[in-house]
Amino acid sequence: MNKIVRKEQFSEKVFLFEIEAPLIANSRKAGNFVIVRVGQKGERMPLTIAGADKDKGTITLVVQQVGLSSKKLCMLNEGDYVTDIVGPLGNPTHIEKFGTVVCAGGGLGVAPMLPIIQALKAAGNRVLSVMAGRSKDLIILEDKVRESSDEVIIMTDDGSYGEKGVVTVGIEKFIEQEHVDKVFAIGPPIMMKFSNLTAQKHNIPCEVSLNTIMVDGTGMCGACRLTIGGKTKFVCIDGPEFDGALVDWDEMFKRMGTFKKAEQEEMEHFQEHLDGKEEVKVKSEEFATAQAKASVDPIEVLTDRDAEWRKELRASMKPKERTQIERVKMPELDPVYRATTRTEEVNIGLTKEMAMTEAKRCLDCAKPSCVEGCPVNINIPSFVKNIERGEFLAAAKVLKNTSALPAVCGRVCPQEKQCESKCIHLKMNEPAVAIGYLERFAADYERESGNISLPEIAPSNGINIAVVGSGPAGLSFAGDMVKKGYDVYVFEALHEIGGVLKYGIPEFRLPNKIVDVEIENLSKMGVHFQTDVIVGKTISVETLEQQGFKGIFVGSGAGLPNFMNIPGENAINIMSSNEYLTRVNLMDAANPTTDTPINLGKKVLVVGGGNTAMDSCRTAKRLGAEVTLVYRRSEQEMPARLEEVKHAKEEGINFLCLHNPIEYLADEAGAVKAAVLQVMELGEPDASGRRSPVPVEGKTVTLDVDQVVVAVGVSPNPLVPKSIEGLELGRKNTIVVNEGMQSNRAEIFAGGDIVRGGATVILAMGDGRRAAQNMDDYLQKK
Repeated sequence: MNKIVRKEQFSEKVFLFEIEAPLIANSRKAGNFVIVRVGQKGERMPLTIAGADKDKGTITLVVQQVGLSSKKLCMLNEGDYVTDIVGPLGNPTHIEKFGTVVCAGGGLGVAPMLPIIQALKAAGNRVLSVMAGRSKDLIILEDKVRESSDEVIIMTDDGSYGEKGVVTVGIEKFIEQEHVDKVFAIGPPIMMKFSNLTAQKHNIPCEVSLNTIMVDGTGMCGACRLTIGGKTKFVCIDGPEFDGALVDWDEMFKRMGTFKKAEQEEMEHFQEHLDGKEEVKVKSEEFATAQAKASVDPIEVLTDRDAEWRKELRASMKPKERTQIERVKMPELDPVYRATTRTEEVNIGLTKEMAMTEAKRCLDCAKPSCVEGCPVNINIPSFVKNIERGEFLAAAKVLKNTSALPAVCGRVCPQEKQCESKCIHLKMNEPAVAIGYLERFAADYERESGNISLPEIAPSNGINIAVVGSGPAGLSFAGDMVKKGYDVYVFEALHEIGGVLKYGIPEFRLPNKIVDVEIENLSKMGVHFQTDVIVGKTISVETLEQQGFKGIFVGSGAGLPNFMNIPGENAINIMSSNEYLTRVNLMDAANPTTDTPINLGKKVLVVGGGNTAMDSCRTAKRLGAEVTLVYRRSEQEMPARLEEVKHAKEEGINFLCLHNPIEYLADEAGAVKAAVLQVMELGEPDASGRRSPVPVEGKTVTLDVDQVVVAVGVSPNPLVPKSIEGLELGRKNTIVVNEGMQSNRAEIFAGGDIVRGGATVILAMGDGRRAAQNMDDYLQKK
């Protein structure tokens, strides 16, 4: 929460806000912007910083009331709080001594232009400023602009102040008056386009600051992408400032209108968007019981294979009897019904009886290979055997001894490729023990019992540790380090803790309340969480070290979406799976009372074959669309979990395998209307062992679509690793680490997608655990 300390009204709809944000004030530079969110249902809105006061710890924003989010902000007064402000974001303006520069600000563009004018003047430039607006009351910050300018021309459309005319008239006047080395232009897109054309006419470079649509502002969603110099760039990562001559302005104008209709509808129901009290309903599971008591036995007894209770359990049934028990089937919601609800979980969960029966199938192997298949080394036989004897809370205690997120792992980990793939039952041509189902059962039982136990925490050693990112790698690392006695601080760029667990996985697969309880448990253990902080932007690694942090773990994920770079891919309503799922999952955009807009497609195409593609197509189905999943290989090569494929098919998703998009066609407004698909066939196996898809010459199919979700993978976001001086980076800006997850900078460890480039939740958690063990060893030896 950030307090408004000053509010000034410039005109009917233009306001200046001075807001407390000491970290941003200290690190911001000319050209940076912030993401602002007003209210718990608020949209993430980019605003350029107009100024900052390091001594007061404040930043200045100038806002024009034009839509729902800006109107809600402008309704706030001095003493009120802005829910979230994160930044500074974007690359700062490149400042040097160019010679003579023209700085053109149109309307509100004068506000973000002001710090640039000041920086250019401080660098020794001759600064000629053009201020433009429709009328006198839209000319803002004139005194401050004059303080740092050698000359100022004011233009108004109606001639009510200064000279009558548009901004380009003022630019031309300065160019005719004297030699100009560079032009800077900030304002409405049309104003920047023509400012650039004016500069181009005189062979003068023109720098423009693009104010595109954004969701996260850190490169994770790809909503801000534009064609710059013939290549797709992300404005929030690569910009926001670009050479105006390289910008595809027509594309930008169309993309800026992506949510115009949705935003108009929101304004028509403005009152519904004002925050009120929200009723939260918590579903109680079948096995919930207030009488459940936590296990008093120490973890050593619960995990001792030679304990008397364990021996008696093994002797109670012959191995042959255990192998004859059929594997349990997970109860599920009806496919027709569940395809209409976004928040109800598809898998209902096991009953006590089902769990205890399934647990009997475990042979309690002397050398359990299932543990070898678990990246976090859960003592699987021990928690399963505790379930078999009806000690469900003891089972949860065993799980939490090694896993920070058992309820999450029980839902989303690919057990069939890990622990269950090593189960001895498979060698007997029988189904593996349902380890994942049992893990979920134990974690859910404990949560619903109201008797949640915490692992044993070592006394504090007074050593501060920083964690960058609150996804599965960061949370797993934090859980292990706090147990070892460290003071752990987790810094998250978004406004909610959980990373991909919150923005990437739909609630019908992983309910938010499950993630929230796991995070609350970590908080009770002593982990400190801070949202709206981007390490490398809001605060540097060097500053953290100066503040006494002895170790840093980077688990910032792989939040940079991949696109296919095919014709028409930047059309309206073509989005990355990251953007699509973030709007729906994190921002709840499909809820009419929330502020974040979304266009609901009627004929949706999802491209990809992984779990994220399944999440996207199943989400689109729940939002009322007719959905087609396109995958360039056959169904057998799909990397998605078999359960997810099964669920998608049951819910009516149309699978179109051995097809691959090669072009998108757009209508007059720039919105996608059709996808041209190349028919594929399988050739020889590639490096991964899967057969490579090859085009069938001359065979294409064209599908009518009005929305496309691209789910073809992600790359590590360069924002964090590139901000750390001297850090060795690998392919695609991954962080290079040794077997102990330690980077070339000894105090910095890393894990998860920022190291692997893309991984599962459980692999990321395994990295976090390994990093914690090795960082502890490193720090104890210092």
